[in-house]
Amino acid sequence: MGAKAFKLMIAGLFAISATIVPVTASFAAGEALGAKCTTEGESTGTKSTSLVCKENKSGRLVWAKVKLSDSNLAPIRPLRAPRGSIEFWHWRAEDKAIFDKIIADFQDLNPGVKVTQVISNSTDYTNTALNKVRSNPKAAVVTTFRGSQFNQAATAGLLKDLSNEQFAKRNVIKSMMGAGQYQGKQLGIPYQSLFNNPVYNIEIFKKEGWKLPKKFSDWISYCKTAKAAGYVPMAWMGAFRPQALQIINSSLMNTASTDAQLNAQISAIDTGKDPITIKWVKDMAGKYADLRDAGCFPDNPKGVTEAAGNTLFATGKSPILPTGSFSMGGIVKLNEKMDGNMGLTGFNFTDDVNARYTGITNNTFILGINSKAGRTEQRIARAFISYLVNGEVATAYANGTKQHVTVLDVEYTDSNLRNTASIMSERLVLAPRFTFLNQGVRDILEDALIAIVGGETVDKALEEGAKLIKQKLG
Repeated sequence: MGAKAFKLMIAGLFAISATIVPVTASFAAGEALGAKCTTEGESTGTKSTSLVCKENKSGRLVWAKVKLSDSNLAPIRPLRAPRGSIEFWHWRAEDKAIFDKIIADFQDLNPGVKVTQVISNSTDYTNTALNKVRSNPKAAVVTTFRGSQFNQAATAGLLKDLSNEQFAKRNVIKSMMGAGQYQGKQLGIPYQSLFNNPVYNIEIFKKEGWKLPKKFSDWISYCKTAKAAGYVPMAWMGAFRPQALQIINSSLMNTASTDAQLNAQISAIDTGKDPITIKWVKDMAGKYADLRDAGCFPDNPKGVTEAAGNTLFATGKSPILPTGSFSMGGIVKLNEKMDGNMGLTGFNFTDDVNARYTGITNNTFILGINSKAGRTEQRIARAFISYLVNGEVATAYANGTKQHVTVLDVEYTDSNLRNTASIMSERLVLAPRFTFLNQGVRDILEDALIAIVGGETVDKALEEGAKLIKQKLG
């Protein structure tokens, strides 16, 4: 890669799959195998030849070769596709232009093949996509969100098993594939590695002399300071639940002392065993009221649309966009001056700077093959996915959309992807929002939190939400 190494997406990623290999190669910035390094977890990239800063047997931090895939073999080249046409279903309208170019190149390599994107917004996609593709033999490549939607597709037998595909073993980062696994089978390839953490305006923070908040009381102080300086502290979009409640990941992450306990707590809400009026949820919801009372959110917060929230941030009226890395591409389209002017920061909902977790990561946009599609269509889909997980193609996608990806041999050249140093140093947890498997229950809980930001009391919002969940679950 370039002159600087960047830290990998997930803390501890290499503890799972790292292997030291005694070879003698060096990099442009001077990083060499076996040479001393200073920051554990720092990496030169996700290429087959990348190095990672890792403790050796003597306890020294040195540059080591890393094994990222499920195989010792090199990534495979894209498969060839038979003639025919398929549909590629997803929700990323902002990626359409990049996918158009990728698809055009794929079609040039495979004469007689046509791939058509079918795109809807994330809410509609969540609610209706699986039912629509089930009876559509042309809908051969289907993406799913991590969590309830992937689980629904898996349990319904809608996704073809990719476990034995060489591109699933050799072209992707093994430790990032869990979101596409079900009952021991690889039913999908998570394509994006996201960070569901606040995006901040680097220039504004430098100009104002502000430090990034590291604990909850810092966030309260920041909001008061930013509001007094004439800013909207956070460009929160309460009229659009999917983005408004990206921060639920941060508010959930430290509500339990172990991952198992956190999963159990969420499951108890998900199944109706516990009501959302339970103490831990009430305590979490109270933080939303604290943020509201500190002036963190826009005026009329429940009326702010996604477009309006993005505009607040893109125009510099708000220094923080509380969504995630996936928003950066759209922001640059709104204001080119924001290119290279965005960073990511954790959102710690506790006052413990040593809390278990201080940031969020998520592997999603799960690429799958529709098992209900025709045989020829499935073969085209298989070739298309193998093309998407080729290093050169994934590099074009990543830098073109400003999205980190889970594919090997990708080089990040986009400044916005490199300006993630602050989040890379956080203690990251896989987004707990998507541990909920009952979308309806999660929606009701999230609507209650939105109501609190809008001015409702914590008790009333949760009590009304608990009644709705009880009715829904019977």
